Amino acid sequence: MTTIMPGAEPFRFEGKTASVLALHGFTGTPQSMRYVGEAIHKRFGFTVACPLLAGHGTTPDEMEKTGYLDWLNSAETALKDLAAEGRPVFVIGLSMGGSLTLNLAARFPEIVKAAIPVNAPAIALGPDMAALLCNQDSSMRVPGVGSDIKAPGVVEVAYSEFPASRLAHGHLLFGVTSNLLSRIQCPVTVIQSREDHVVPARNALDIVNGLTSSNHVRLIWLNESYHVATLDNDKDLIVSHAGDMINHVLANG
Repeated sequence: MTTIMPGAEPFRFEGKTASVLALHGFTGTPQSMRYVGEAIHKRFGFTVACPLLAGHGTTPDEMEKTGYLDWLNSAETALKDLAAEGRPVFVIGLSMGGSLTLNLAARFPEIVKAAIPVNAPAIALGPDMAALLCNQDSSMRVPGVGSDIKAPGVVEVAYSEFPASRLAHGHLLFGVTSNLLSRIQCPVTVIQSREDHVVPARNALDIVNGLTSSNHVRLIWLNESYHVATLDNDKDLIVSHAGDMINHVLANG
């Protein structure tokens, strides 16, 4: 059995009224969502659960055995498990977890009551990532994308390197999700750092523009955080916006 990295374990905080599914990003772990998840639970009283996505939190070799359908299945299973408990379900996710959030909202409108993507990629990854997608060396390992954090001394638990071949799976997930945006009917709060060294900030505009006019859509810009905003200087703003949105949806049916 593969050992999970210290700090990378899935978490769950028991609450009431509503359930919140939290989703971490590409090469990351639930650690990146733990502060926000626990703070939402403590401040607003909701149940919050975050799974460890397939192939993550162990070794890059294990990640190489998985692809976007495995990551999506991890998120789907967690969503359906929460829905089976009978409370309204909301989803918040960081980076690729934000793309998974939007994907679930589009494909399970009967379950997802609102979606909160944070620094989520739509399709624009920037020239460095695009160049990696053109590399034909399927065995190549490249430096990890974790810990893009403005706050000093804060470190994300993530792979220090990852299989370049998995980036194509991430890109496919982002592209598919972008084409599903018009199916999302629930309220969406898009949260984006103005300075993000992993996911270009223009992705937030692409997401907002891809949603239909029937959505209640808000775009929140973060000024003091980089990519891993859920561990950065604006993490409490994320908690406030997420909790207030959920309470608004609950109050208005």
